[in-house]
Amino acid sequence: MTHLSETDARVLACVFEPEGIPAGTKVFVDPSLPEHNQIQDHEVLQNIARREREAIYLIEQFEKSDKLGNSSKHETFATAIQILDDLIMSHPTYAPAWNDRAQLRRWRYGDHNTICQDQASIDRERAKMGSEAVTDLRTALRLASTPRPQDPVSPKQGRLLAQSYTQLGALLYAASRDLSTTESVVVGAGFEDWTQSRFEEESSKAFFLGGTYGNEVAKALAVHTNPHAKLCGSVVEEAIRREVASNVM
Repeated sequence: MTHLSETDARVLACVFEPEGIPAGTKVFVDPSLPEHNQIQDHEVLQNIARREREAIYLIEQFEKSDKLGNSSKHETFATAIQILDDLIMSHPTYAPAWNDRAQLRRWRYGDHNTICQDQASIDRERAKMGSEAVTDLRTALRLASTPRPQDPVSPKQGRLLAQSYTQLGALLYAASRDLSTTESVVVGAGFEDWTQSRFEEESSKAFFLGGTYGNEVAKALAVHTNPHAKLCGSVVEEAIRREVASNVM
């Protein structure tokens, strides 16, 4: 059997462990932990969940309707986001609401042409929504994350982290694709000095962590978006070539 050299193995690991993420990152899920690490009061959580469902219900009903047009979609968005705004105002440590609000912004405006746009047709409202979605996701991740990477999470906490990281990866990856054209510029607040490669690298990290917490789509996208993937792919091809050669009778 052919083995990768130590150097090749390190290079290949880049696909699965992007730069800046501790090697061998693992997630430990403990079903005995409280569902939410910030709020444990059952009655409070029930009330929060009810209000959260109200916002989600509005979107679900719109999607089931005949979708009367962009105006109707914006009205639905405005009503739903007001519910989440109020919920976050009264319970700012409830991480799922921040994740939901980011998802709602993405539902209304999409991922592309938000943070990075064609310089000839810049839409400041879309730029604002893209940047605010990223801010919401970073807040959700900060609130839902454990003090130390090795600390266990509840199943619900793990699912939330998976979804938030995956959403963040999607926004940053869309920005990297938008910025790959010569006519595009960065317009989202907080990203002024970001390059196309940085958007790509950060999206890969987010997808990797989303995959680590159990999102299979994010796991696959982490490999696809990793800037080292092509290099690592050549290492895999070379390993296969050696394996085939060693088995020739």
